[in-house]
Amino acid sequence: MTERQFRPMTETILTLGATLVMGMIDADTFLNHGAVFVSAQTGNLVVFVVKLVEHGWSDAWVNVPVWIGYFLGCFGAQGLSEHISQDNHRRQMRWLLLLDILAYAILASLQTNLPTIWLVFFLGVVAGYELTIFRQVGGIGINNGIMSGNTKNLATDTYRAWIDGDREARVRQGKLALVLITFILGCALGARLAILTALGVLWIATGLKLILLCWLFLPVAMEKPRG
Repeated sequence: MTERQFRPMTETILTLGATLVMGMIDADTFLNHGAVFVSAQTGNLVVFVVKLVEHGWSDAWVNVPVWIGYFLGCFGAQGLSEHISQDNHRRQMRWLLLLDILAYAILASLQTNLPTIWLVFFLGVVAGYELTIFRQVGGIGINNGIMSGNTKNLATDTYRAWIDGDREARVRQGKLALVLITFILGCALGARLAILTALGVLWIATGLKLILLCWLFLPVAMEKPRG
């Protein structure tokens, strides 16, 4: 295994770490920043429509910039992924993750000065960026910001695993369950932190991402081999 490649273990750790942080940030922005979700855009759009119907545009409009930011984050991440070190996945992810960390650090530094609308907009950008670059768990593609799709896949793989006897589906089932549990834990952690230290959530998220970046600098030989 060369420096140019990822093992499934690295993909898993990176994506689960990003999923944990997404759950944290979603819980924080829902509780402290106008009931918006920055990564779960299905939920964000539902909240937007409910606000619009019940209270009108003056209450609902805050959810729109988040969606725009999320879209721009996905768009930008795709472009960066196609132009940064495509021949070396580890180096590419180091650069992409470094940009992610810098974004969190800047937003954490400015969160007391930025109006809420701009803070959630930029958090939406970061969430879209993360969702685009972190999307593999043990070699299977997952959507670490939209748990409805993952739940559907978990249900179908559970049927294939236990009714059809499909061993590969059983492996996927375990990985998808891990993603769901990680997101739930992230939401619980974010909800608790939002109460205890509202200004600390983004700093803690920055620290967790730094740990993931450090993992990418570990020797490849220390990673668990495939299979």
